[in-house]
Amino acid sequence: TYRAAVASLIKRQSSPSDDEENPRESTQFICSTFRPELVAAANRHFGISHQNKVSSLHLLEKDDALNFIANLMTEEEAVGEVTSLAPSKAKASRKRKVAEKSAEEVDTENEE
Repeated sequence: TYRAAVASLIKRQSSPSDDEENPRESTQFICSTFRPELVAAANRHFGISHQNKVSSLHLLEKDDALNFIANLMTEEEAVGEVTSLAPSKAKASRKRKVAEKSAEEVDTENEE
C-alpha cells in the first residue's frame, strides 16, 4: 500500500549507508500519525496525553501503540456508521418535502 511504501522509504532513509562512495549517517524522522503502517515500521513509539492544559509524552511499546490505533480506528468506524445514517435521513426528509410540495401544486391546479 501507499502508506507501507512511505514507511519503508522513511526507514531506509533513516538508516546509515554502507556505501563507501556515498556515506550517510543515520537520520531521525519524527512523524505524528494514527496509521498502523507507519507505527509498524518505527523503532520508537510515543503517546501524548493532555490533562489540565499540560501535555505529557510517554514511551510506548509497539504493541501498545498499534492497539491504541486499532481502538481509535474502531471508534471512528462506529462514528462513521452513525454519521452515514444522518444524510440518508436528510435525503428522505427532502424527498418527502418535494412529494408534499408536488401534491400541494396538484391540489391548487385542481382548485383552479
